[in-house]
Amino acid sequence: MKPLEDGGYVLGVDGGASRTRCVVADLSGNLIGRGRGGPSNPLTAGLDTAAESILNAAREASRGRGIGAFEASVMGVAGTDRPSGAEALRGRLAGLDWGKLSIVSDAAVALAGATACRPGVVVVSGTGSVAYGENGEGIRARAGGWGWRLGDEGSGYSIGNGALIASLRALDGRGPKTSLTGKVMKALGLGDLAGLVDLIYSGGMRNTEVASLTPLVGEAAEEGDAVAKQILEEAGEELGLAASAVAGRLGMKNGFTVALTGGVFNLAPVREALGRRLGKAQPGCRMIEPRFEPDIGAALLALKGLGVEIDEGLLRRVERSVVKLGGDRT
Repeated sequence: MKPLEDGGYVLGVDGGASRTRCVVADLSGNLIGRGRGGPSNPLTAGLDTAAESILNAAREASRGRGIGAFEASVMGVAGTDRPSGAEALRGRLAGLDWGKLSIVSDAAVALAGATACRPGVVVVSGTGSVAYGENGEGIRARAGGWGWRLGDEGSGYSIGNGALIASLRALDGRGPKTSLTGKVMKALGLGDLAGLVDLIYSGGMRNTEVASLTPLVGEAAEEGDAVAKQILEEAGEELGLAASAVAGRLGMKNGFTVALTGGVFNLAPVREALGRRLGKAQPGCRMIEPRFEPDIGAALLALKGLGVEIDEGLLRRVERSVVKLGGDRT
């Protein structure tokens, strides 16, 4: 490997139920390459698929750049909060020299990216959801993120599932009529809602597919559907509750930052409801836009783990190289 002038490279990975993204950086904070892969949550995708997605993304990021090894790698992967989960995934990651390898939660790298390794709280809502924070003393806390069977309130899955339930309630006459009924049937190719039972209980509809219905709920809410708007507002309330719980456990009261990341926050009713809930419970908080994406946060944690100072000079180099790399981040 031909390293750059400062002697090596680090890898940052952000892996979830739907996709994996990674970035390679040198020790000065210059981003060298980016890669993408499939799902890497081992609880939902399986260990083999998760490892393959990470390897594919890492190889894409380093391909053609003569990079065969890393000084350090930090992988923020959903579903690895338990030590046994992280160790099981580590055992499947043969094929690249990761250097000093750390496998942490996807929320930890989201916070590092959002705040540039500073204290604060991040709320993540994509297919799943979680709130995670770290205070000035380095104490960490999380709320939610227990997976779609046990929680993930406010996530894309919960919103999509809410649309399915609302459609069935409307069919029964137990709930108000909603345009979600027609939208769900069209999206799933159903002639009638009775077919939904087979889709769900035969195992033919994955949690990611349920989450993919979220934009339909946003569309219906924009068109004035009260049921859809309520589903989104309830999601925001739950996410605000999780963020408030984390801040409370960390003793955060005045001037701390809260960042939002994940596709669900493209929906204004979710953001607004979260802001209302959090503002009442934690009036001293300050909402911010994430400074960097989670995979860059993982790379920053890798640099920090090597003793590199995460100062403004390095962060500006990261920002300049983000612009230079360009490309589609969707």
